[in-house]
Amino acid sequence: MTHNDELLKNLTILYVEDEVNIRELITRFLKRRVAAVYEAQNGKEGLDIYTSHKSEINLVITDIQMPVMDGMAMIEEILIQDAVQPIIITTAYKDSSHTSDRVCRNIFKPINLEYLTESILFCVGMSPENEAL
Repeated sequence: MTHNDELLKNLTILYVEDEVNIRELITRFLKRRVAAVYEAQNGKEGLDIYTSHKSEINLVITDIQMPVMDGMAMIEEILIQDAVQPIIITTAYKDSSHTSDRVCRNIFKPINLEYLTESILFCVGMSPENEAL
């Protein structure tokens, strides 16, 4: 087990994605690596889970284009509750309405799982370059 694997296994992640196949694939990937994963299929569900469990959630990973409440609206509400909550956007669109400079990382689909793992570590302050290790 690598140092990064040990760091990851203490994390709790909220993953918000409306596309079932992507959500199942990434959730399975995350559950093998982190302590817990909360799943949501739209921003409203994600915000409700976040509000109920924010003290446990280390990182939010979200899609942008979703029904009910999109990812940007959810991100705005989360940042009102916690202005420093680490967030990663996953999106298929490389334009300013689907990305944000208020989040830690913008990752474009299809998601490279190795880059996602690196981004998770970076965004929660556990990257190998981090002096706090």
